[in-house]
Amino acid sequence: MATVANVLDRCLAVGRGEEVVLLTDAETDPAVVAALAAGIEERDAVCVIARVPRYQVPGSEPPSSVGALLAEAAAAIELTSTFIGSSTARQEASRAGTRYLAMPAVRASTFRTGGPLDVDFDELRRTVEVLAAAWAGADTYRITSPAGTDITGSVRGRGGRALHGIAREPGAYMAPPDVEAGTAPVEGSTDGVVVIDADLLFMGVGPLPSPVALTFRGGQLVDIAGEQAGRLTDMIDRVADPRMSNLAEVSVGLNPNGRVCGVAMETESTLGTAHIALGNSIAYGGTVAAAAHLDCVLRAATLYLDGRPVLVEGALADDLEVG
Repeated sequence: MATVANVLDRCLAVGRGEEVVLLTDAETDPAVVAALAAGIEERDAVCVIARVPRYQVPGSEPPSSVGALLAEAAAAIELTSTFIGSSTARQEASRAGTRYLAMPAVRASTFRTGGPLDVDFDELRRTVEVLAAAWAGADTYRITSPAGTDITGSVRGRGGRALHGIAREPGAYMAPPDVEAGTAPVEGSTDGVVVIDADLLFMGVGPLPSPVALTFRGGQLVDIAGEQAGRLTDMIDRVADPRMSNLAEVSVGLNPNGRVCGVAMETESTLGTAHIALGNSIAYGGTVAAAAHLDCVLRAATLYLDGRPVLVEGALADDLEVG
């Protein structure tokens, strides 16, 4: 009950009389739907449960009737088993003023005491905004990890993207439990290798049993290696868009109560992880409008901006002040 209240009050600020849409599909955890619906009704708000098909590709478009419902609601919570928060329907709903929480594939366990939703989102917001400002002020980035990740590229002129979980203002979009800061690298600028040893989100059941190595040249994915590589290659083939080789995002997880597990949004949020994404970069400050956005998570990441370490396996550099 405490974590449900945290989501409905601190993250979304559900008010009396508001219509709140719960977006579900056949694999949504019914316990999560029941708990959120009860919490919405306890706040004298109106819960509207909308069920959509089970999508395979992240970013798929819901039916037009559901899109209209989202745009007319005061708030919405995405509980579908695959992420669709990058869809045009969601973007139009945000422009219409709908407060939106993307929480795809969360389970009842995600709401556990001491878990990733049992945090002070307002307090974490300070850290996220400090990191986002650091991204925005940098010209270059580098991410390394003990598993062998080492990529570098340009972020010059790209704003920092802050996901802190709080969507209390009209049109706000957040994704609790995901707490992260990142940006879209300048197209064509990144070279190196990323060793994905946590998960390929929404591409099979995670975490990964063995790593997948991704090689980038000129901001494009040129090689995928590892026993689990088929998870990613199959999804890229399914999307069937040549722009999916674009390096769309680089971000770091900042949720201290997260863990690498079978829930994609918790894995992505976990303090000490980083993730890169392929394909669509529009929402992240980039210019590539590919058909999907595919996130790939690595553990124990160190982030360098303009050559200096700013986040070392989840620990902020001493000269980055929070508050």
